[in-house]
Formats: sequence, C-alpha cells, structure tokens
Amino acid sequence: MLAVSAEPGIFLGRQSELARLEEAIRKRESLLIWGASNSGKSALVARAFSILPERIKRRCVFARGDGTPQEILREIALGFVEDSLFRSKLRADTGFGASFAPWVKAQTSLRLRGLLYRAAGAGEYWIVLEDLVPMSHMLARIIKELMLNQETPIYVVAHGWTYSEMGHGAPLYWNDRQRLHVGGLTLPVAKELLEIFGLERFELDDFREDILEFSGLLPGAIVQMCAAAVGAHYHYEGRIKTKLLHVDYLMNHCEGSPANAVCKWNF
Repeated sequence: MLAVSAEPGIFLGRQSELARLEEAIRKRESLLIWGASNSGKSALVARAFSILPERIKRRCVFARGDGTPQEILREIALGFVEDSLFRSKLRADTGFGASFAPWVKAQTSLRLRGLLYRAAGAGEYWIVLEDLVPMSHMLARIIKELMLNQETPIYVVAHGWTYSEMGHGAPLYWNDRQRLHVGGLTLPVAKELLEIFGLERFELDDFREDILEFSGLLPGAIVQMCAAAVGAHYHYEGRIKTKLLHVDYLMNHCEGSPANAVCKWNF
C-alpha cells in the first residue's frame, strides 16, 4: 500500500503525518488515524511500518477491524504465530507439526483473550486495526485491556473519531494527541500527483481543474480517476469526459459514505 498511488515509490505530501505516526510507534503510543475514504490512511500506516527496523516489524500485528469481535480477535491472534506462549499452547494441544491457523480458529474467544493478554503483557507488540467499523462494547473492552493493562499500543484506521464512527471505541482516543487526521493534499502536491499519470495526448487544462475539484484533493480519488481516465469509454475528440468519470467514481466508491467529502454532486 502506497501513500498516493499504485505506482511503486510514490509518497507525496504526508511528511508531517508520517512524522507523527513514527513518533507514536517509537514511543509506543496508541493512535487513531482517521479521515475520509481515499485520503491515504492505510497507505500512510503501511509506509510508516514498512520503514521500521526488522526487530520491530516482527512484532507488528495487522488485522481488519470490520469483522465480528470474534473474527477480529482471531485475526489478531494469527499475528502472534511466532509468540512463544502461543507456540507452547499449540504444541501442548496438538503436538508438533500442527497448523497454527486451524488451531486458532478452534479456540474459544475467552481462551484467545487470555492468551493475547498474557502474550502482549510479556512482550512488546504493536497492533494495527484497519477499516474499523463502530466497536462493540466487548471489542472495546478487549482493546482497552490491551492498551492500558498490557501496555500494547493499538493503531486504529477509521473514518472518524465520534461515537457514530468509532462506537464504544471512541472514549479510547479521547484527546487530540491520540488522533491523527489525514485530509486532502495541499494544492501544489495534488497538482504534482496529477502530472505523474502521463495523459499528454489529451486536452488536459479542463481535466486538471475538474479532477482537483471533484477529488476534494484526496490522493486516492485523484489516483483512481486518473487511472480510469485512460479508458476509451471516457474519451471524446481528444478530451476526457470528466463529469462521466466523476459519476462513475462516485457510484463505485462513495455509495453509502456521507462522511466522504468527495461524495458531492458538483456539476
């Protein structure tokens, strides 16, 4: 996952956000990374964790946050595959040679919680929950236990920090220091991103203006609309039909997302 593009090596306009996230990782501070869809939240997290020393990378656990509490708990547990406590319990239950994933799936939520608490408390881990939906009371209790009592930082990627967006997890990130907003790019950076896509054979003056407006300067929106613009479906007499491109983008990516600043019918 990259910051602003599917092109390898591109990372533009997120220096301050990256520095804050790196600081939180270094200090083992939990952090909520929030912003509209296609603002580059997951790309920012991927960038920050990709440049960590190997000794830290091995203790970083990634899980999706849009499943049931049981599914999220099991996915976190799968990230503890090399943990000595988990391996010893696996061997005790099944003997040598058994697969870790089926064993984790067979465990009760209660047992997994106990193992996670003990393993997290005994070693230094960093846990990332991506695409979080509002937390249930049970999941929020588990996250709170890991964060506070087991001193394990939890990095949550979500659309916002209010109760409607975070559910029972909202109080866990209650002050500004615990929240990192990822918004639109600055206009110069957004223009720089636009120039990467090499659409020179088309009349681009109006195209550039339209994409900057329609995207809300969100990098993912710029990337996706520029990538789609190469398709013949959007071409007419050397121009790109940006309004049609925008409509298709909205239909594909913004349905049911009122919090997304790009979801505006600006014609």
